Formats: sequence, C-alpha cells, structure tokens
Amino acid sequence: MAGRQVSIGTKINYGIGHSLLSVKNMLFHFFFLFYFSNVLGISEGLVLLATMIAIFVDAFSDPIMGQISDNYRSEKWGRRHKFMLWAIIPTAVSLALLFMPPAGMGQVGLFFWMLFFLLAVRLGLTVYGVPYYSLGAELSTDYNERTNIISVREFFNTVINLSVFFFGLAVFLKKTDQFEDGMMNAAGYKPLAITFAIVGAVGAFMAVIGTRKKIPHLNARDHGPRARWQDTFKEMRKATRLSSFVWVSLGYGAALVLYGIGSALSFYLGVYLWQFTQMEKFWVAMTPLLTLIPAVILAAVLSAKIDKKPTALLFGVIYLLCGVLPYALYLLGMMPELGSQSLVLSICILNAAGFMGLTGMIVVAHSMLADVADEMELATSKRQEGILYAAFSFAQKMTFALGTMIAIISLMIINFPQQKERSDVAQNLIDGLAVVSLVNALIFGVLTLYCFSRYPLSRARHADIQTQLETKA
Repeated sequence: MAGRQVSIGTKINYGIGHSLLSVKNMLFHFFFLFYFSNVLGISEGLVLLATMIAIFVDAFSDPIMGQISDNYRSEKWGRRHKFMLWAIIPTAVSLALLFMPPAGMGQVGLFFWMLFFLLAVRLGLTVYGVPYYSLGAELSTDYNERTNIISVREFFNTVINLSVFFFGLAVFLKKTDQFEDGMMNAAGYKPLAITFAIVGAVGAFMAVIGTRKKIPHLNARDHGPRARWQDTFKEMRKATRLSSFVWVSLGYGAALVLYGIGSALSFYLGVYLWQFTQMEKFWVAMTPLLTLIPAVILAAVLSAKIDKKPTALLFGVIYLLCGVLPYALYLLGMMPELGSQSLVLSICILNAAGFMGLTGMIVVAHSMLADVADEMELATSKRQEGILYAAFSFAQKMTFALGTMIAIISLMIINFPQQKERSDVAQNLIDGLAVVSLVNALIFGVLTLYCFSRYPLSRARHADIQTQLETKA
C-alpha cells in the first residue's frame, strides 16, 4: 500500500465526481441569495433563519455520516461507494426543485419551500460528499501523490464552476428588453438548475463506476475495529486533540467562509458596484480558468519543493491581497472609471489571481488532511478519513451557510434595498457594498493565514509517522 500510485484514468473519474458538489456550490454560493432575496423578494431575515437551521442540522449529520462510512464494511462496495450511489438521484432532484417554487406562493410558503429543499440538498450531499472526500484520501498513501489527486479534482471543480457561470449568464439569464439586468429574470433560474443538476448527477455516477476497481485494494487495508455511530462525537473529540487537524480545519474553513461571503455578494457587486453588463460578468467569471492549471501545478510543485505549510501560506497571502485591493482602491478613488474596459480588465486580473490563491490553498489543505489521517491512525489504530473529512465537508457547507449569513448581515447593516434595478439605488448604499467587502476580506483573510501558520506537520514528521505505521503493521 505504501506509495501506491493512482492511474490517470482513476484520477479523472474521481475528479469528475466533484461535479455534483461543484454544481451545488455554484448555485448556492452565487445564485441562491440573489434569487430568493433580490428576485423573489423573500425577506433577508427569513433567508438568514433558513441558513441557521441548515448549520444546526449539518453540525450533526456530517460527523455521523463520517462515522457510519468509516465503519461500514462491504466486499462489493467497500466503505464509501454505496453511500455515494444512494445519494446521487435524491440530491440532484432536490437541487433542481429548490429553484422551482410554484407561482403565487407568499413569503411563508416560499420560506418553507426554500427550507425543505435546502435541507434535502445538504443532507443528500452529506451522504455523497463525506464518503467522496474520504475516498480521495484513501486512494494513495504517498505524500506528493495525494496533492496530485486533489489537483485533478480541483481542475474538474473549476471547469464545472465556470460552466455554471457561462451558461447562467450567457444563456439562461441573459439581458432582455424586459429586464435592465438579466439576473432579475426569475424564469431563467429553473432551466439553469435542471440542466446542471443533470450534469452533476452524471459526473457523480462516473466517479462511482470509474473508481470501483480500486475497492479490492482499499479493502485489503486493515481499517481497525469498528465503532458505533452513536460514538461519533467521542471519535470527533479524539480528532480535536490533534493540533494539526484543528489548525488545518480552521484555516480551510476561514478561507472558504471568505469565499462564501464574496460569492453571495458577487452579483450585488457586479450589478450595483461595478455595473457590469452580462457579458462583462461572464468575462470576470471566466478569467479564473486562465490560472486554474498554473494553480494546481504550482500547488503540487511547491508542496514538493518547500513543503505544504509554506505553500498554503504563500497562496493565502495572494488570496488576501486580491480580496482587499479592489475595494480599497475603489474607496480611495483609484480604480478605473465605471463602464471602462480598464475596470473590467482590472477586476479580471485580481479575480484570476485571487482564484489562483484560493485554489492553491484548497489543494494543499486537502492534501494536508490526508496526512492528518495517518497521524490519527497512529494515535488510535483506526483509519478514520470519514470523521476527518466530515469536518471538511461541514466547512464547505459553512462556506454557504456562514458566508451567506455574513453577507445578509452586511446587506442589513447598510440597509441595502431589495428588488431594485441599479439605477434606483443610492450611491452611498453602493459604496457600502465596497466597505463591507473590504472589512470581511481583512478579517477572514488574516484569520486564514494565522491558522495555517500554526499547522505543525512537515514532510519529515509525516515520513516518521508512516515508518511507525509500517512497523506496527
């Protein structure tokens, strides 16, 4: 098992399985708040309540799913694949239905429709996502190979993300004579959600089918004694005793919360602050594609050259700077004029560089957690990727939930109006969007760097852990 390499075909099949998670992330992070609050007119307080309920449910469901998956044994399905397979169709259907509320529902009716399918999607992705991420850590035990596997996954993640943006803005929500900005066209969200729910489901099926051949190799490893699902939080407490787990989880979570805030506010910023056309929004969304391959290659190369912690910090600095600069320069009157090509180009460059920083951090953080799984095995004599990746799955959901909550609170603080075209919004309220974006970027960007700076595992320490595991075996 030591140093097992993974074929390109297996990496591709595993990576494309992120499609279901990617589609959900894009629809939730970028379209959800704008659609329900600014298009349908649900009060921001009700959207906030729904996200708080979702956080409470996820706090229990993700660790329990990790514990169940860790302790499941099947010669045919291994520990992960059956749960992934069961979750695909219910999750995809719920995701599509979330954006298909019947006409004529009032505030209360829309709230319960939103809440029901919000929870259905998140629970479905608990059943799929926790085993999926855990599988990625199991495919190889090699220190550098793990980073390569995550890099392939992030490549497909970004391709799907940008596809949602492209078809969302250029096809389903394009500008019409009826709407000053196509984002206000409620009818376009239904076909967008249906189309990409299908795309996500197809990718997830490919992952289940394409990685099944690895099950005999994964089953050959001693996973240690089973534990009951009722002991989930007892096992979680063991993980929290590892400082490496605590700091990488907090750093990863802080970075994703900042991403979630920016995502939730992105269309507000594009429509009201930068006043982009739909095509300009598309180009701003597409420029990260230029940095995707450099980001995943740099993450793998730098991790091998200078180790994972300094690589994560380097990418974190880039992410922080690109999150702060556009709003600081705008408030100082140093950004190009609204409507100019120079403004579009400036935002494209900063967006692309910031995305490279975020992608690099994500790749390295997931690779770090796979190493933490080895450390936890040494401490407990059990393979518990599920428990560990439940924390990362919860962090990803917190990206949406906490990020959306902070975005909503930010809008409430500046008293930003609902269901208004950009020409109807006062300039001081638009400037307020820049202020809250700057403050959020500083707080969560600095927190991300601090947490990653405390991560203790190094290449030498991991090599020592694996030597001890081999000796025990």
